[in-house]
Amino acid sequence: MPSPMTDERRSPTPAPATARSTLRITRRGRLALSGLALVALVLLIALTVSLLRPSEVTTAGPAATVDPACVPTTETSQNCWPAITEGDDDRMEPSQWVTGRLLAGDVHTVLEYVAARFDAEVEPVNPDSSWGWAYRSVRGEGGDAGELSNHASGTSIDLNATEHPLGESDTFTPAQVDAIHAILAEVAPVVAWGGDFEGRADEMHFEIVGDPAAVAEVAARLRAG
Repeated sequence: MPSPMTDERRSPTPAPATARSTLRITRRGRLALSGLALVALVLLIALTVSLLRPSEVTTAGPAATVDPACVPTTETSQNCWPAITEGDDDRMEPSQWVTGRLLAGDVHTVLEYVAARFDAEVEPVNPDSSWGWAYRSVRGEGGDAGELSNHASGTSIDLNATEHPLGESDTFTPAQVDAIHAILAEVAPVVAWGGDFEGRADEMHFEIVGDPAAVAEVAARLRAG
């Protein structure tokens, strides 16, 4: 029996709609994003520069102190080196940097090195206002009642004393202080600088603080170098 005819037409099944989300960025939004990107770039550059920039903080000098076992007597200077009472004593020899002589040998080698570096890297040395040996007590400590100055043993020097008076601070620039500390590092640990003293400053002053064996070691290193 023939199939019954139908007037119904089967329409094609429509494809499911695909959800689309369209993000539209306005011109104002694009400008805002560009501004944020620029700010981020500037901050990144600033951070990089700060990390690469050398530190400008002045570092402290190397520690150099008198041996705690040193006990000065009336026959020695503060650093326990033998005092010399006469300026023409044959234990001393002249210096090109100071008026007055220095203890011959290793002390002379070390202090001459300090003065030469000071002249080249800190400021020119004027020998007419720079001092070496002088048989006297420490200034400001009661005259003859005070301990003998290290000048009395020919183991200290004052460089450009009139430019850097006793008791005055900041007579050198930060760059000069850095240069002085670099010199001290080369003769560590046997030379101290008065600018590093606690209490009263003495920025003209450099003194031997090591014992003879330590000074001999540093002097031998300087001669070899």
